[in-house]
Amino acid sequence: MAPPSRHRRTARASAALALLCLLLVAGCGGKGAVSSERPAATADPPLAAGSARAEVPASTATSTATAPPPAAGSAPSGGATGGGTAATAPGAGPRAPHRPVPPAHPVPAAFRPAPGAPSDAEVRMELEKMAAVQRRQREQALSAAAANLAGLLPWALEQKSGVQVSVASVFTDYGLGLACGGVLGRDQLGVAHKTAPCGTLITFSYGGRSITVPVIDRGPYIAGREWDLTGATAEALGFPGLGRIAWSLAS
Repeated sequence: MAPPSRHRRTARASAALALLCLLLVAGCGGKGAVSSERPAATADPPLAAGSARAEVPASTATSTATAPPPAAGSAPSGGATGGGTAATAPGAGPRAPHRPVPPAHPVPAAFRPAPGAPSDAEVRMELEKMAAVQRRQREQALSAAAANLAGLLPWALEQKSGVQVSVASVFTDYGLGLACGGVLGRDQLGVAHKTAPCGTLITFSYGGRSITVPVIDRGPYIAGREWDLTGATAEALGFPGLGRIAWSLAS
């Protein structure tokens, strides 16, 4: 009878093993079902009778649950669809501070003026002094007789008999006033002299040409020059602009 007893023990062990496997499988399946269920804290509240449950997408539900509550006095974010940017109501809060425009040439932090370098005001003062000196030098160069016009030889004492030869130049300051009246024009005939009375008629000869013109201005105030012909007068004579020219009082 030994063999049958051994078979019963083997059958009991097999049954116990199968039962243990079933318990293990049932336990694993229960855990999986519990983990897949919604947590009790986030479970939807029971709906009232006759109400319909609104289907909310998972992304919208997540963003709604995790979004921080709006600050007091601020406008609610989103619109009818639940998205978008919050609109700022007038007077809801202070605006962002105005940012100053950065300079195009910022001064480097390591920049330092050279020791003893003049300031901008000192440089401008020196330039003004230099310009004044240059003006004085130009005036002295243009007019050797400007400092003592009274010492000029009067026209009545100048040698005027016959034909005289003197150095002449040309002036073309068109649009500027004349000492004897009027404004210098491009087609105006005339000559400038330091002391000859306005309107005195002078006959000039150069290169086989002659022309008689009146005194209309004062000058030239450059040492060695006696006459200053207008541009039209010089063109009529073919005078080059600076040189010796023959002249005489018109008879």
